[in-house]
Amino acid sequence: MKQLFQRIFERMDSSGMNGFQVATIICAFISFPILHGCGSADSAAGKSSANSSAIGNDLTADTSNKVAEPAPETAAPPIEPVDPQVEVKAVFQKLLSIRSEPDPDEWLKADKQLSAFGKTAIPTLIAEMTSSEPAARELASMYLAGLGPEAKDAAAVLEQALQDESPFTRVNAASTLTHFPEYRNKATPVLITLASHADPNTRLTAIYALGSLDSHSDEQLNAIKAALNDTDGEVQLAAIKVLGQIGVPAKTTLTEIQSLINDTNTSEVLREAALSSKSLIEQAKQ
Repeated sequence: MKQLFQRIFERMDSSGMNGFQVATIICAFISFPILHGCGSADSAAGKSSANSSAIGNDLTADTSNKVAEPAPETAAPPIEPVDPQVEVKAVFQKLLSIRSEPDPDEWLKADKQLSAFGKTAIPTLIAEMTSSEPAARELASMYLAGLGPEAKDAAAVLEQALQDESPFTRVNAASTLTHFPEYRNKATPVLITLASHADPNTRLTAIYALGSLDSHSDEQLNAIKAALNDTDGEVQLAAIKVLGQIGVPAKTTLTEIQSLINDTNTSEVLREAALSSKSLIEQAKQ
């Protein structure tokens, strides 16, 4: 019988038999001697029956006394901490790769992902600010500028970026540094210079950054006032709105704003903005 069981299990291993098939074969072999005795003398049958009953009783006793052992507990594998910079880096590289010819949907999706990291992204952005690739520095400076006062940890690398070869990087770095008093005196002259840069987007950013300052020198106001006659309508609109927000210090620009209002070539959008800013400046109190 032992040999038979051994052959069954060997066959199971070699042929891929399932558990149900194996159980059926084993039961058949256990029952075989009992069924074989049915054709013998009555005494032999009785003996076989008695033996069968004894075996059955023993099996019942063993089954009733057997206590199910609990399955051994399997220790959960340790959870390794995830470095968020890995994901930040991946999203940043995706934005960098599609920056020149961005797919609007893909760009917006990746932009939201990177923006959602908030301050968590700063270590990666700092590292990219030292990249030898100008596009990487420009992109990193843009997202640091978006963090505003929260980008304080990047102030040192942004100060270095005030000398960057890219005007886009310089203007973003300067506008971000205006949030920190200890860097403001270094950032403001850069913004004044960039307010007359050849690139309209650079001028636009510089104008808004100058307007957001707490105090305004004559040099700053002159840079903004000059933008009232800019060749780009968006830059003109920015200058008009900024002067209205500045209030009292901008009273020296009322003549230029009135000239813009009176000019027949001024668009209705600019004229309405100029009228609104003029009113704000005139109503502002010392």
